[in-house]
Amino acid sequence: MKKSDVALAAALTAWMVGETVAVHLHPAVAVIPLMVAAGAAVAWRRIYPIAVMLVVVTSMVVQVALGMSMHTAVSPVAAMLVVSWSLGAYEERRRAILALIILVCGIWLAMAVDVMRGTDSYSGTDYPWIAGLMAFPGALGIVFGARTRSLHAAEARARGLELERREAVVAERERIARELHDVISHSVSVMTVQAGAAEEMLRVQPERAVDPVRAVQETGRQALVEMKRLVGVLRKEDEEIGRAPQPGVADLDRLVSQMRDAGLRVSFHVEGAPRTLPLGVDLSVYRVVQEALTNAMKHAGGAPVSVTLRYAERQLEVEVADEGRAHVQSEGGHGLVGMRERVDIFGGTLEAGPRASGGFAVRALLPLEGAV
Repeated sequence: MKKSDVALAAALTAWMVGETVAVHLHPAVAVIPLMVAAGAAVAWRRIYPIAVMLVVVTSMVVQVALGMSMHTAVSPVAAMLVVSWSLGAYEERRRAILALIILVCGIWLAMAVDVMRGTDSYSGTDYPWIAGLMAFPGALGIVFGARTRSLHAAEARARGLELERREAVVAERERIARELHDVISHSVSVMTVQAGAAEEMLRVQPERAVDPVRAVQETGRQALVEMKRLVGVLRKEDEEIGRAPQPGVADLDRLVSQMRDAGLRVSFHVEGAPRTLPLGVDLSVYRVVQEALTNAMKHAGGAPVSVTLRYAERQLEVEVADEGRAHVQSEGGHGLVGMRERVDIFGGTLEAGPRASGGFAVRALLPLEGAV
């Protein structure tokens, strides 16, 4: 219940009671409680508009039956207009139309009782005119209320999509953090093995200890880079972390083969000189291709798909393009959100959208400052 509705109900109640006293509506002992009931009911007009209408209409019919002329009081008419608007604005369309019919019929019944008691008389044109007057606010309420409900529904959908997007980002960051943790754990394991090998070499062939020492240095440098990235990524503390190395570019041939076995017509091309990638970038390239191929399988309709890696001096471009009919993959989906999140972590960029020639393309640019 809104404060504005309570204030409106209080104002209408005060008006109706005041009018009852001012114009000496008869019988006041019965009319005043009925006026109070009708006015107070307006406070619930948004929550129970049909129930409020029934209370107000019943109050008017009873008042007329007790001897009050409908031509004498103005405030009950104002209450009826408020109720009419509320029916149109806050009820479902079909229920609102039915309720407006009941409202008009209730008013006609009160008019008929007024005539039978001899307290008033009406011409033949009064009935349709009054019906139109009472139904008009309700009709406006149906028009503007439907628009308002549509806006509210659109806002609710937008809030739902934004919440889903945020949840997808959090979930993807947790996954990335777990994978980066695995990468760092693997790097530390490699460093331990190489350090042990260097120690043995120093005892028997000191000159051969240089290579494992350099390997320890390079692996340690990459592990520090990945550790910096890991600090900024959330992850669940209660999940067991594996120590096995994650997949990378070297596993793309196997991934493409699996997709072919699943029925996707996919080709794989490498342009430029392949280079050893930082472990985190290596893993992210694999995940981007994996997710893009999964999306192509869902949306490309069996059209050919090409996967291309383009090595440049300072960056790697990853492109997954299909030749299907142009389609739009929503950012609300977890796939594009996850790919974008992965690329952003490494300072890269990702573009995804329909191609001019038809189909859909995903392009990711990843810096290779740490590549060797």
